[in-house]
Amino acid sequence: MALLPAKAVVAGVIGAAAITGGVVFTGGDTVDTVKQQLEDFKNKIVQYEANEGSLLDKIGLIKKDASAKLTDANAKIVDAKSQVKDLEAERSFLQKQIDKLNGEVTQLKSDKEQLGADLEETKAALAAKEQELESTKVTLANVEQALADKTNELNELQDDYDKLQTEYDQLEETSGAQSAEIERLEGEVVAANDKVAELGEVSDQVNEETADAEPLTADELDGIGVENEPDVYDAELVVQKLNLTYIQDGQSEEFKDAHPDLDIKEGDRVWRITNNNEFKVYVEYRMANGSVSSEIIANPSQTFFMSGNGGTMVIKWQDEHGQWQQTTKAGA
Repeated sequence: MALLPAKAVVAGVIGAAAITGGVVFTGGDTVDTVKQQLEDFKNKIVQYEANEGSLLDKIGLIKKDASAKLTDANAKIVDAKSQVKDLEAERSFLQKQIDKLNGEVTQLKSDKEQLGADLEETKAALAAKEQELESTKVTLANVEQALADKTNELNELQDDYDKLQTEYDQLEETSGAQSAEIERLEGEVVAANDKVAELGEVSDQVNEETADAEPLTADELDGIGVENEPDVYDAELVVQKLNLTYIQDGQSEEFKDAHPDLDIKEGDRVWRITNNNEFKVYVEYRMANGSVSSEIIANPSQTFFMSGNGGTMVIKWQDEHGQWQQTTKAGA
């Protein structure tokens, strides 16, 4: 309801006084009170608008900071998972080596028992068998030392893997804290919407001096986005397919000069594994006829290996779900 100007009120009272004969105007205090209320309303609306502007600025800064932290966390998660993939590939390779060494130790022990039996059967060959036994013991000691070294190396790799897992868990905790902060901001936006609704009721009672000072509406505050991007990356790294190539000119001088580190011997067949992943992959390879069987770690980009026999080569690796995949290539 619009308020009458003070002059109109005074004129009305004076007119009434003339009619009633001697009635005196007593509404001055009321007029002053109304004027003070309007001034207070004006100051509150101006302050509310300033607070709204500050709130919007703070929300923008918080969203920008949260998005930057999420982006950085995603990069760290992807890097940590790539390192975990590298360590898993190396661990599988080393475990295979340990299994082979255990087999060699078992064979050496069997050989040792056989030597002992031969020693009992003939005394004439005692000196030769004792010498062979000592040689076998040395070989066994070397193998056991190699096994111990590989076991220690595997334990160190396991420690590195545990550290990476701890870092990954910490990143997930950080992501949870950021989600809680977003929920808190949503609560602040709801509270701000309620305050805007109250301001809308008060604004209808002010005079023309505050007519242009319109507060932010509830719909405008509801339109403020509180979702941050990007989402936290928690998916498994997809293992891309490995490609196998038989190098036709693997025995050429040009190829040997370009790859001196391969130490290619006469008769070697050269194979190349192309790994388009950004991490290492444990690979087992074998000739289709069973003449060659071994394993290797395929580094990102290209990895070469040799076989002494020609024929069809098969490589196997595990995908992100632990399922074995394979590819086959024929070679001369």
